[in-house]
This record gives sequence, structure tokens and C-alpha cells, in this order.
Amino acid sequence: MAREAGVGCRGEVLEKAPSVVEAITEFSSKSGVDLIVTGTRGLSGFKKVVLGSVASGVVSHASCAVLVVK
Repeated sequence: MAREAGVGCRGEVLEKAPSVVEAITEFSSKSGVDLIVTGTRGLSGFKKVVLGSVASGVVSHASCAVLVVK
């Protein structure tokens, strides 16, 4: 959809990162990313506290806009 609208976009796969949040936010900062799009599994309560939340971490630490899709 973005390309059809004339908006440039690309996807990246980051492998073997000890911290997913750190890998995503560092890559986006170094690459000049304007927008990070990420999904969420919708964890809540105890599961979210124990497992953490990549989407929440990215929103908190990214230097660009973040779109979270459920």
C-alpha cells in the first residue's frame, strides 16, 4: 500500500540479538528510519510483567515514530 501511494518502505530482519528492543531501536537510529511498524500479541497482566513487551519497549526507546498494530 505504501509503495502504491508513492511512499518508500522496506523491511529488515534482525537476527540473533540478545535484546530485541535494543536491536530494533539501535538499527532504526543508525539507519535514519522514520517509522517503525510492529505488532503486539496483546499480553496483559502477569504475562506482560514476566515476559515484557517488545512493542512497549520499542515505543519507549525509539527515536522515531512507532505504529503498533494488534
